[in-house]
Amino acid sequence: MLLLRREYRDGDEPPEIVLLHAEVTPRGDPAGPSRRFTRAVVPSETPGRRVAYLPLPEPGEGERILVRYRFSTVRHGEERFSPWYEINVPSDDAIADLYRIPEEGTSNLPPAPGRGHFRLVLPLGEGERASGSFRFGFGAMRKKPSPSLCRAAIDAGYGPAPVIEAPEALSVLKNRPMPYFLYHVSADGKLRADKIACARIPFADPDGGVVSARMVWGDSAWRATNVSLMEAKGLASGPGEAAAEFFAEDRAAFLAAREAALSPLPLPRVFEAFVFGTSGSGVEYCFQTVERRPDGGFGIRWRNRESGGNWIVTL
Repeated sequence: MLLLRREYRDGDEPPEIVLLHAEVTPRGDPAGPSRRFTRAVVPSETPGRRVAYLPLPEPGEGERILVRYRFSTVRHGEERFSPWYEINVPSDDAIADLYRIPEEGTSNLPPAPGRGHFRLVLPLGEGERASGSFRFGFGAMRKKPSPSLCRAAIDAGYGPAPVIEAPEALSVLKNRPMPYFLYHVSADGKLRADKIACARIPFADPDGGVVSARMVWGDSAWRATNVSLMEAKGLASGPGEAAAEFFAEDRAAFLAAREAALSPLPLPRVFEAFVFGTSGSGVEYCFQTVERRPDGGFGIRWRNRESGGNWIVTL
């Protein structure tokens, strides 16, 4: 697996949140299908700079991958989008920002069709050191545990525990991601297994003013931050579906189509998305909504607990 690093510079007034939206398309004859990603761009060790990493497949001999991306920011209730940028992988422009996660034999298992990856701090066992090299991989619930499933290697240096890309699910049953196991081996040579589970999180809109809902979620230290678009329960696929929001060329047209698609749904409307992590762990989350303002425009609003702080769900 390759990781492509992209950087955002804050400027004089830092945004409240920065997101990176990318379309990844293998170039060939014929060209492969595109995949879309949205990633939180998080503060780096350099003040005023934020980074995000995009997981990319290894291009074959003579092949290239086109990465088309842009940033979005939220500040004081306003959402802004950058122009689209393009970069080819491999290329001289990309070489300094490419990182390879070595994989032995065949690659780690991919997500189920229609599902993506999420970022996760590798869970450590009791007494396990957070430093040095780790191998990790994934297996279905009925798969016999084996170190051979740990096909990817990552070096944590002197710590802390590394952040990895994990599939949301290896299989889906009746629209629900099914659990699976994350395996890893560290310097002590012991194979450790953690069940990856999910929870469906609802957001209720009693008044019908919400056009779009997103969920920002991750570990309590926010080392692995994820963003999920939430879809309205009962909304059929078609124009205005949530998955297209960050990639619409005409944002005003998208929001108009979104409002029209939502209008027949009864109140209260319920938006839903999944969070993922190791079984027994806590996931912290909050919401961000796009709502129609009295002046006819759209504003961004953060939604937290009435008492302050974020919600936490135990998987």
